[in-house]
Amino acid sequence: MALNQPLLNKRKLAEEDVGSTVSTTVINLLKNMVGAGLLNVCIAFQYASVIGGTLVMFYSAFVCTAGFLIIGYCCSKTGAKTFRELWVKSMGAGTDKIVDAILFFHCLFSCVGYITMIGDFCVKSASGLLPGSILAERREVSIILVTVFAIFPLSLYKNLDSLKQTSVIGLAITAVSCAYIFYDVVAHAGEYEAIETLGSHMWYVKLDMFKSLALFNGSFSAHYNAPTYYAELKEKTFENYAKVTLISFAIATALFTSFGLAGFARFGDQVLGNVLKSYSADDPMIQLSWFFMMVSTVFNFPHAFQRMRSSFNALFDKEPYWNFLPVTGFLLGISLYMGVAFKDIAVIKMIKGATLGVSIMFILPALFYLKLNSDGKKFEGVSAERTSLMKVLCAVMMGTGIVQGILALLVHFKVI
Repeated sequence: MALNQPLLNKRKLAEEDVGSTVSTTVINLLKNMVGAGLLNVCIAFQYASVIGGTLVMFYSAFVCTAGFLIIGYCCSKTGAKTFRELWVKSMGAGTDKIVDAILFFHCLFSCVGYITMIGDFCVKSASGLLPGSILAERREVSIILVTVFAIFPLSLYKNLDSLKQTSVIGLAITAVSCAYIFYDVVAHAGEYEAIETLGSHMWYVKLDMFKSLALFNGSFSAHYNAPTYYAELKEKTFENYAKVTLISFAIATALFTSFGLAGFARFGDQVLGNVLKSYSADDPMIQLSWFFMMVSTVFNFPHAFQRMRSSFNALFDKEPYWNFLPVTGFLLGISLYMGVAFKDIAVIKMIKGATLGVSIMFILPALFYLKLNSDGKKFEGVSAERTSLMKVLCAVMMGTGIVQGILALLVHFKVI
């Protein structure tokens, strides 16, 4: 018996070690939110002004945090481990094709955004490293070559474990690029008239602020992974999940706001949807940033593509790897075509945030809670008063989500 004891202890320790700590989950959630999307928030302050943009940012952070918390709360009560499973438990199995379609288009827009950024970074880096080459002058050629020789082979991976380290490296590359922009604007504030730019854009009210809201919502978008973060916690309690959520969203809000203001102060009204595109090719550091950001984005692409392929097959009640090569080629072709057609990543993020973003972050979490507590039902151990209050808050979330999404689209397409 004594001989067996160490083995039993090892097994017990292994079982106890399963799952992530609060700090580890915070890092993983921040990696999901704060990536290359950080480069798109600067233009939002041009749309909404310094004070207006900051207020819109805080509002977006508050509502996005609330939606994330509601998803985790529903998971803690139902045991759901994926967004799709939570949909089925709350809305019923007969409606699962709706969530499959939402998740498919959500991931499709992510893939299109990645390809758009790859085109931006490839052309910009080639203009400095290979001036006069076809890669520097033909954006569509750059995108096609990178897709054929890099993205397509990576899209054939069925297991992405070997790419885990690349996401960490990619986050480091983004951090270095953003740190350089901070340094640049602070070190040369007088030359760029950064303080004057912020002062002259301190406050104004325009309908474009709804475009800012959609952009910020897109930056906080990690809600479809919320059930996974809850399921991976070592101690699966809503209290731990709430700690993860509040810490992560607070850090992300601080980063988005400070970086957005720094980038806007640097370029003012000349800021572009991808702030790195606003720089000229004269700066060697920027040339390297363009190149390494392109490489980082290439390795991030398979993660979104794999989820898109699984959701697409689920629409037809097929296994995740059904007709693997034809489906992969078809979906990659759609992503490639749209990535070439769209030339501004901020537009993609705005449309995604105004439609799929508000659906996944505001409307669906509220709908889950309302459905799970309908017809006299309520979560065990929760008072009727608290349930009623939550229902009111969910109804407000749904209403504001629908209104802000519609207004952002109407403003962008110049209907109003």
